[in-house]
Amino acid sequence: MKRLMKASLYGYLLTNLCFHPAVLLGQGKPSVAATVEASCGNGFCHNGFAQPQFYDQQEGVLWQEIDANAARILARLSSESSPMPPSYAGADQQITDQARQDFIDYVKSQTDPVDDGGLPLNQLSVASGFKIELFAKVQGARSLAVASDGIVVVGTGGYSDVDPLGRVSAIIPLPNGKNQVVEIARGLQNPNGVALRGDDLYVAQPTRIIRFPGLLEVLRQTPAPEGRLNARFEVVYSGFPQQRTHSWKYLAFGPDDKLYVPVGAPCNVCEEDRDRYAAIFRMNPDGSDLELVAKGVRNTVGFTWHPETEELWFTDNGRDLLGDQVPPDELNRLTKIGEDFGFPYCHGKGIADPSFFRGGDCQAADFSEPVAALGAHVAALGLTFYTGKQFPDSYRNQLFIAEHGSWNASRKVGYRLSLVRLSARDNDQTVATSYEPFLDGWLNSANQSVWGRPVDVKNYPDGSLLLSDDQAGAIYRISYIGS
Repeated sequence: MKRLMKASLYGYLLTNLCFHPAVLLGQGKPSVAATVEASCGNGFCHNGFAQPQFYDQQEGVLWQEIDANAARILARLSSESSPMPPSYAGADQQITDQARQDFIDYVKSQTDPVDDGGLPLNQLSVASGFKIELFAKVQGARSLAVASDGIVVVGTGGYSDVDPLGRVSAIIPLPNGKNQVVEIARGLQNPNGVALRGDDLYVAQPTRIIRFPGLLEVLRQTPAPEGRLNARFEVVYSGFPQQRTHSWKYLAFGPDDKLYVPVGAPCNVCEEDRDRYAAIFRMNPDGSDLELVAKGVRNTVGFTWHPETEELWFTDNGRDLLGDQVPPDELNRLTKIGEDFGFPYCHGKGIADPSFFRGGDCQAADFSEPVAALGAHVAALGLTFYTGKQFPDSYRNQLFIAEHGSWNASRKVGYRLSLVRLSARDNDQTVATSYEPFLDGWLNSANQSVWGRPVDVKNYPDGSLLLSDDQAGAIYRISYIGS
């Protein structure tokens, strides 16, 4: 069940919920549960149909709703101008000053107020039992690379509107629980893809890959004055073609210790050299032995490996200008080196391209179909299998996909974090059993306004997920707090 974290919800608890006078809030979680149950459960709530509720007859106290909105609850309760909840059954139902202070102390003990960075996080809707908070602010935040000690490297879209300074940054966790953002380098052209190997950082640009040797060691040992490092780098590979369309590159090391990188199609749809464009490649860490891994891949800006089978999984953005419903974006799995996924001839599951394969039979062609057809125009980018231990077991090895959002659909779609659930058939072929939104709210479908665009999603060492947003210039942390 999903509930919108609207600004009015904390007011529901504080001004519409009449606390039962027989229970003190300062006596711990059980007494708070009894208080909420006695109030809402017995019909003492003035606005019991408000969403989200803080008590549910089936689930009991909805702690995630209280914890996820601690900052706003505390701000309301701590304000001298905050009105007392109105009486429903008489003056003895009025909340006392002591109960007010007890509740402040209780919420502080459960969840510290969240710094939202000036972003309307209360507009986001997340799956029940989860909360979203600001992890760090980084202008133009796109691809992420996460070290085992919690250092996060952030690529951007340099020379673009998301970060015209062309920066790569690092987020360093501090002993006080806060994060320090350090600028590693600037003046780079579209440094989107980032990957870590040991202490070395690799960064993908449109025509080359560069390496910052020993960067993590430097970040751990050297304070960064005024948040800038100006780290040195060396060129690892510089043989990618010059192109304007789909030139931003994702980057990741596979289980084989090879560096994987895509080259997108230089067009919306065209028949350019299929061994050079619309493909995924891999190379050695020193840039040698470039090898084609997959072809017929229009534009992937996100891939990962299954934690058990070690198969490569990737998203692919479908072509434009065929209407709002087709073709879908794709979730693909690589089963053999050199596999062909059909672009520009076939899209999705059996959709022949009207310009390059009119009348063709995609089912009969030797092209691999996607594991799942995603939404048309949602711009599926980064993805990851959840491998942490914080979320319930039902999420383990399931796939989260960041959907950046449409640019040419008549009604905007995407702008969310989706979940694809997977299972295995008898022949061990993994199949998608569902595709559903997990976190959304950046798009207001009523007025078509957008305030954020998810880009990449990664596991964090504490078992949470990190999600980047290049429009809001933010990285969010998604945690499980229980139901």
